[in-house]
Amino acid sequence: MICMRCSAQAESLAAFTRENRILVTGASSGIGRAIALLCNRLGATTIAGGRSREKLEAAKAESAAPEHFCVEPRDLLEDTENLPLWVKSLREKYGRLSGLAPCAGEASVVPLREYDLATARRCYDINVHVPLLLARGFADRRNNAGAGASILFMASAAATADEPGLCVYGAAKGALLTAMRVLAKELGPQRIRVNALAPGIVRTPMGEAFLHFLDDEAREKELAAYPFGLGEPEDVANMAAFLLSAAAKWITGQVVVMDGGRY
Repeated sequence: MICMRCSAQAESLAAFTRENRILVTGASSGIGRAIALLCNRLGATTIAGGRSREKLEAAKAESAAPEHFCVEPRDLLEDTENLPLWVKSLREKYGRLSGLAPCAGEASVVPLREYDLATARRCYDINVHVPLLLARGFADRRNNAGAGASILFMASAAATADEPGLCVYGAAKGALLTAMRVLAKELGPQRIRVNALAPGIVRTPMGEAFLHFLDDEAREKELAAYPFGLGEPEDVANMAAFLLSAAAKWITGQVVVMDGGRY
């Protein structure tokens, strides 16, 4: 496991061409949005997926190269089983993909006394099954650009933090990290790299919702535990762009923890 707070040089190292087509889901807000915008600014063709067309169009309007920021609205929890076919349809529309960053996710704060199958299944669907089905579609040789292609999963520091109330969410992200390591071995012969980021609390709608869940005392304690303050979406996007780019061509099977010194 690689533990890093941030990479100040990530953006300067990462570079793309418009032939680098990167699919980013969860791109309507938060970390996914920041990754989509940064990759577009660094030269990639970004295919931005998310539930809200309005938010995706707003991101496109802010992008450095709107003509290379492609909006593809989709609720990933609907017709989930056919996500590999969705990836295929995007390849047919735009060309072979060089990068995949599944960033859509939901945090569930569920103590054991409130554990129920419906909540757990939804958490696993969005945080494990969705990214793995997207990866399945991406790994199809017909859909990816071949040697140099990269998958970047979005995990969480909760996977190893052992915080009370995060048994469902933490376990789901832990499962994703295990899958990442397996897929790095499995897809290595295809020269597809597979890595993951594990952020702590970032100033996103999800991060703010988690802080709002805490009482005042717990919130202050949590904020004080970050010596470098909470993360910004752009902090994570810098590292994401680096790992998706050819600058990281010798890195695979790794999880980069970005927690601002929290753990």
